[in-house]
Parts: sequence; structure tokens; C-alpha cells
Amino acid sequence: MSFSADEIRDLVTSFYRALDRRDWERVEALVSPRLVAEVAGSGPMNWSQWRAHLEEFSRGFSDGRHVIEEILVDGSHGVCRFRFTGTHDGEFRGIAPTGATVSVAGISIDRFQGDALVTHHGQLDLHGLLTRLTD
Repeated sequence: MSFSADEIRDLVTSFYRALDRRDWERVEALVSPRLVAEVAGSGPMNWSQWRAHLEEFSRGFSDGRHVIEEILVDGSHGVCRFRFTGTHDGEFRGIAPTGATVSVAGISIDRFQGDALVTHHGQLDLHGLLTRLTD
């Protein structure tokens, strides 16, 4: 089943909105059980490993969200340029809550098979985020 560029764009938007609402049921409905994710140069992760990574951000930044700046579509791939914004109000990477607000750039390349996310490649300015928390 092939999806149009608008449908892929809608899937990308739906995925990040569900993440931002911490609607794990909706997120899981959009993720293939065969998902492979690579984040910031990590090795391949399955869904449960990636979900643990996402939940770490949720605990560290309870109001964290993705401000989508641009979505480009090529076939079944959605390329999303975004800013991750939030307040550091929970422990993150061993750093106690600082109350610092963050706004860092990110980009993701998501491939869908039908209406399910099957691959995710993501980069986030983690250096900029951690610098903001430790300044």
C-alpha cells in the first residue's frame, strides 16, 4: 500500500504529537513491531529500547515537545526538522532537575510501511541540551 506525500506528512505529525502528549497507546499504534531505530549514532534499537530512551526524555522534560519546522517527503520517508523544547523538571542522564528551559535543534528521517513506522534515524543537539543543563 503506497501513501501520498500528504498522508506521510500526516503520519509524521501524528507520531510526534502523540509523543508530546505521552499517548503511548497511539504511539504504539503507529510503530511497527519490527521497528529499527538509530538515535545520535547509537546502534540499532528495537521498539522497547527506543521507547525507554523516549521515556527518559519524558521524565526529564515533562512539558517537552517537538516544534515541527519542516517536513519533507520522499516516497515512504518523512524527513522532519524540528526543535525540542521543554523545562528540565526531572532527572535526565543523571542530572538532577535544574528548572532550565531548553530549545535544541533536531532532525529525523522516518520510513513508513503502510501506516506503521518501520525505521527511525534521529539526531538531536544533545551537546547543546546538556550544556544548557550544566551551565
